[in-house]
Amino acid sequence: MLGGQQVGAGAGVPAARSPRCTDSDLFTVVIDTLREVGFDRMTIDAVAARAHVSKATIYRRWDGKAELVVAALRDRQVGVHNPPDTGSLRGDLIELLRATAAICTADCDLMQALTFAMRTNPELERLVRHQVLPAERVASTAVLVRAAARGEIPPEAGERELFHDLAPALTMSRIVAHGLPADDAFLTQVVDQVLIPVLRYQHDRPSPA
Repeated sequence: MLGGQQVGAGAGVPAARSPRCTDSDLFTVVIDTLREVGFDRMTIDAVAARAHVSKATIYRRWDGKAELVVAALRDRQVGVHNPPDTGSLRGDLIELLRATAAICTADCDLMQALTFAMRTNPELERLVRHQVLPAERVASTAVLVRAAARGEIPPEAGERELFHDLAPALTMSRIVAHGLPADDAFLTQVVDQVLIPVLRYQHDRPSPA
C-alpha cells in the first residue's frame, strides 16, 4: 500500500469489457438453444446468460421468447430466399426446391423443434404464420411473375394457394418427416409431375352460346 492506494499490475487500468453482443450474436444463441432444448424448455434467462446480456436488454425489444425466436428466424431468412433466374419456369422451380432442400437438410432438428412448438404454442404459431412464412413466398412469387410474363403459365397461376403449399411441403416432408434425401431426381419429379401441372391447369371455360 502506498498513500492509502493499492499498487499493483492492474492499478489504474480499466477492467476489460466483454465484446458487445450484436443482434446476430443473440440470434445465433437463440437458434442454438432452440435446437438443443426445444422451445418449451428454452428460457429468456438461459439465452441472456449464454449471450452475456441482461434480461432487461432482451425485454426492451421483445415481449417474450416467441417474439425473440421469430426475430431470429427472420434474421436467418435474409439473403436465403433470393429468386433464381435460369430463364425457364422449370429451371427456376428446380433451383427453388434445391434451396429449400439445403435449408431443410441443414436445419432438420431446428424445424422439428419448431413444428412441435407451433402445435402447442398458439402465439408462436401466429407469429410464424404472419411474419416468417410470407417472407418465404417472395422468391417463388418473383419466379411465377416472370414465368407468366414469358407466357409459360396463366397470369393468375401465381395466386394459387395449392402451389405455395405444395412447393415447400413435399420437400420438407421427405427430409424432416421421413428422413430421406431430396436429391435432384426427386426434386425434378416434383417439378415435372406436380408443380408445373398445378400452375398450368386452367378451369374449363363455358363455350360461347
